[in-house]
Amino acid sequence: MKKVKISLGITLLILSTYSFGNTKPFIAAKVIDNDNQTEEAFTSRGGMEGWAKVSFIIDKEGNTRDIVVFDNSGKDRYTTKTIRYIKNLKYAPARANDNPVSSAKNMFITHTYSEAGHSEASVTPAFAREYQLIMDSLANSSVNMSDINLLIDKLVDDHTKNLNEHALAAWLKSIYYYKNQDFLEYMRQSQITVDLYQYLPIAILAKSSVNLFESQLYFGYFSEAKQTLARMGNAEGLNLSEQTQAEFLDLLKDKMASESVKVIKGKLTHLGAWSYDHQIPKFQIKLTNGNIDSVELRCNQFQQKYASNWQNEMEIPSQANECILLIQGDVGTTFDIIETSI
Repeated sequence: MKKVKISLGITLLILSTYSFGNTKPFIAAKVIDNDNQTEEAFTSRGGMEGWAKVSFIIDKEGNTRDIVVFDNSGKDRYTTKTIRYIKNLKYAPARANDNPVSSAKNMFITHTYSEAGHSEASVTPAFAREYQLIMDSLANSSVNMSDINLLIDKLVDDHTKNLNEHALAAWLKSIYYYKNQDFLEYMRQSQITVDLYQYLPIAILAKSSVNLFESQLYFGYFSEAKQTLARMGNAEGLNLSEQTQAEFLDLLKDKMASESVKVIKGKLTHLGAWSYDHQIPKFQIKLTNGNIDSVELRCNQFQQKYASNWQNEMEIPSQANECILLIQGDVGTTFDIIETSI
């Protein structure tokens, strides 16, 4: 992958949301009640912090259903906690032409010691020591990559307890996967790093944001790249000049214009799932390795799950907008999503 060298800073990027031709007035669903109780803070580091990514449907009554955790920080407890959290949310349903409609949503949820957003906000000496050892090893071209992988696993299992450590561990993993030429996993770890932006030093946030943006362009994640640019503009401490903003946007526009046929490459996580903010009206999914059990379109005003025949061309109805594509199957399965017509 080519590396792009661009400096960062602060200016809000206003980017439009993609819609599949739907011009009807649409009001997004909004949380009106949260029955989740604040948990008492743990007094020891045995109560680990973590994160999860979840997809769910909000029905016409404002209830949440079809909750799928498609990625997390590696512990089953965060899948369980996330599902419970989403079930305890009550929404005012989305509305189209002033009528309630079902809608879809993806969320990134962090679980802190207090569940109220108060992270321990530091790393332990043990984490710092092992982290630096791995960084030094990655800088040594003669080191065996499988040995580094074992060191990273040990760091995560033994010393990664709070969100600051999760953010730094994801940054470390992104470097490892780039050097190991596993670029889809490199992009995933870069995304996790940026998702945990408030727990990162500014220098790492700046670099990981650029890494994420360039890998999204490389793999055709154009709607995600727009979101990354917006996050760059909003992140405190990053000063995106007008010139740099224009350079990023030009890179995105040029890449989109150069793609005569859109192709998005994906890989199922360790939970056997993958989700993407989808923007291709007609497409096919080509399996490259592994097994896919189901493909689901989760759009505002339209949801459809394909447990079979997902290899056929799929078309998103004109009334649907802001679609999410959810794919489930075997861990590590890879595939291409290919535009079949415009």
